Amino acid sequence: MRTVILGGGFAGMSALNQNRSAVVIDSKEYFLLTHRLVDVIETGNPSLAAIPYPRGVIRSKVVGIDFKSKVVKTTSGIYSYDKLIIALGYEQDATKIRGNVQKLETLEDALEIRSKLPKIKSVAVLGGGTLGVELAGALRGMGKEVHLIEAQERLLSFMTKESSQFAESRLREMGVNVHLGTKVESFNAGILTTTKGEFKAEMAIMAVGFRGPKLIEDLGLTNKNGRMVVDDYLMSVDHEDVFGAGDSMTTKGFVPMSAQVAVQSGKLAMSNAMGGSEKFQYKQVAIVLRIGSEYFGDFMGKFVRGSMAELAKRVGIYKAVRMVESI
Repeated sequence: MRTVILGGGFAGMSALNQNRSAVVIDSKEYFLLTHRLVDVIETGNPSLAAIPYPRGVIRSKVVGIDFKSKVVKTTSGIYSYDKLIIALGYEQDATKIRGNVQKLETLEDALEIRSKLPKIKSVAVLGGGTLGVELAGALRGMGKEVHLIEAQERLLSFMTKESSQFAESRLREMGVNVHLGTKVESFNAGILTTTKGEFKAEMAIMAVGFRGPKLIEDLGLTNKNGRMVVDDYLMSVDHEDVFGAGDSMTTKGFVPMSAQVAVQSGKLAMSNAMGGSEKFQYKQVAIVLRIGSEYFGDFMGKFVRGSMAELAKRVGIYKAVRMVESI
């Protein structure tokens, strides 16, 4: 049986670890540690977030899928499959904000931001999730004036209140201007227009707007915000020989976008594609952030900070690297 995996991120590599004979197709030459993009902005070192793919990963861009004939069409040719796992990750949608907003989706985005910072004194970070909080702290540590804009009434709204309060307190202590309950409308000519007034900034960086790849919609697959809808077994609701994993899929309920969930879903998608019948139940063990040199977050649903949080963060990075290098 020939299994093809589209996407070599956390979900794709996790699936490949379950079946080393599968074919992986990805448009990049490297595995991207997305949660280290802020580190790249701080240091300018792309190797912190990019790990070369093992031999055998096909570098090509998917341009279409013929589900009836079971073939994937790419820029380098056509690949047939018996089972297909779609694990194409996420994209950022900046269309809801008028003006020139900088995305932070790829390694190239991080390096572009890094290259512009020497000429910039003030930055607006749009979104107070994990990416936005870490980015705001990093930029402030680099001496920039920072506005952190969050539409909810607290930062890290999906985490414990202790993590939320710690993040806000620490950022404010550093001098970050935190704006809660505030929605961004536009960014033009150095002016950020929000529902609570205007702010001056030389650059606006998106840390929100994550959705599934546009390709999912283009393929005509049932989707929610661009994320392919799958059943409890991660099988596409449209095609029984197609499975979804990672950020590019969701169930009829809700599946969070995270590396942990992507790894879990990639493993199970491959297992079920190979004949298994296990229902998907994700588990968020740890969500850990860094502001400056301080690590904190939620571990097993409880607030942690300091050495325990740092250890959890480093273990997560180590496991991701090993997942790729062991193939």
